[in-house]
Amino acid sequence: MSVSKRILTVLPLLAALVAAPFPASAQPPMPPQAAIRACEGRSTGDTCTLPSGMAGSCGMTPGGLACVPQGRGPGMAPSGGSARPGGMAPQERTGRADNMPSMHGTSMGRAGEAGPSRRPPAYPADADSSPLAERRPIPTGGVPDTNQRLCFDETHPIACPAPGQPYYGQDAQYAGPQPAYRDNGDGTVTDLLTGLTWQRAHNAERLRYYDAKRSCESLTLGGRDDWRLPSVKELYSLITFDGAAGVKPYLDTRYFDIEPPDASFLKNDRFSTHFPEMMGQTWTSTLYAGQLWDRPEEAAFFVNFLDGRIKCGGTRHPVELFWRCVRGAPWGANDFEDNGDGTVTDRAVGLTWQQSDDGKKRDWPEALAYCEELRLGGQDDWRLPNAKELEYIADYSRVPALAPPLRMSDPAGWFWTSTTHGDNVAQADYVCFGKCVSDSGVDVHGAGAQRSDPKTMGVKHGSRQGGQEDEIRVRNYVRCVRN
Repeated sequence: MSVSKRILTVLPLLAALVAAPFPASAQPPMPPQAAIRACEGRSTGDTCTLPSGMAGSCGMTPGGLACVPQGRGPGMAPSGGSARPGGMAPQERTGRADNMPSMHGTSMGRAGEAGPSRRPPAYPADADSSPLAERRPIPTGGVPDTNQRLCFDETHPIACPAPGQPYYGQDAQYAGPQPAYRDNGDGTVTDLLTGLTWQRAHNAERLRYYDAKRSCESLTLGGRDDWRLPSVKELYSLITFDGAAGVKPYLDTRYFDIEPPDASFLKNDRFSTHFPEMMGQTWTSTLYAGQLWDRPEEAAFFVNFLDGRIKCGGTRHPVELFWRCVRGAPWGANDFEDNGDGTVTDRAVGLTWQQSDDGKKRDWPEALAYCEELRLGGQDDWRLPNAKELEYIADYSRVPALAPPLRMSDPAGWFWTSTTHGDNVAQADYVCFGKCVSDSGVDVHGAGAQRSDPKTMGVKHGSRQGGQEDEIRVRNYVRCVRN
């Protein structure tokens, strides 16, 4: 067994130390020698790197000082404190996602967020250098790729599975067109795939919707004055899914600047689950066709580049978000053709879709397997779409957010993607084609929003999560895609 696999094998055991101390007669699991060697000559609390590529810190374990995943590890005391044998020293809540794996025993707060001592595992910041990173994904056409490079089971990173194995067919195993940008050296960046030119800078001043719209329309940059606020599909084309809140933005920071707001921004925020490193909401020009919060008030979609989601905000309310301007021919229109065999081709991007779901809800592993096994339209190379592919077929001019000739069996349906969510890799992303509701049934984010759910019922969860008490379903619908 490789060193990286030995590390991953022992991580659940290390996490188990958190839950309860070992009886005197029991032998606690020992860390691998590679984890011990990573902290040779170091002290408790020093940073270190696990052979798997995950960031960690040196802490006391039953085998002595060893490198454990980021966050306090087994037996590691706070600075100036003493270690507790077989247990974990108390942790203060920071609200940041760590790489500390919390397997089936993840404890969830009232609204579904991770409890203060058991934070969910996050997408590793240095995943591309991990020995687990997928090196030979199957190339596909379509929309710009998500840049997700690791495979996951229901709770943590794994070596990418082979065809026929559980979890085969996920995002990292298929590669869409790779994002390609050109820095024009004048404060603008051109996307060579979409043809759009973007403002590189991060506009740190958060503005209300119409103020942001006017700011783009009045902008002169790169010798041009035809700037505008982007549509939701245009802005979402920039998102990457190798990020995690508080670890790495969901944006290619080699070409685009972004920073979290100052902590003072949350002084009067009414949601206790919010923290600055997740507040990357960025306005789009796309207005919601439904009624956000079930009220007859105008709302617009935004893309959050710090927590990797699409949601909605009121345009006439004191909602202040970031903004990034764009210029160029509009991008994101679909060109559907009904093939008459239960499939629909989007000629705009060369993807062919299952025309209608089969009316059955599945968890994430079942969704992956269903698409890999699907035979439809004389083809057998179907797969579960990634988040950017599935969002691309959303029709934001209607509720549900899906236009003919595509059909859905349930107008309230949400649909799985093959993309694992970076903030908590025990969850995968889905797109709400029906209303994106709270646990009480209120439309809190809008049809066409993108959120995440636990991958299976085996991952502990409540009925809701997040400040808006998003409903958790776990079993969602499936629409497969092929090239």
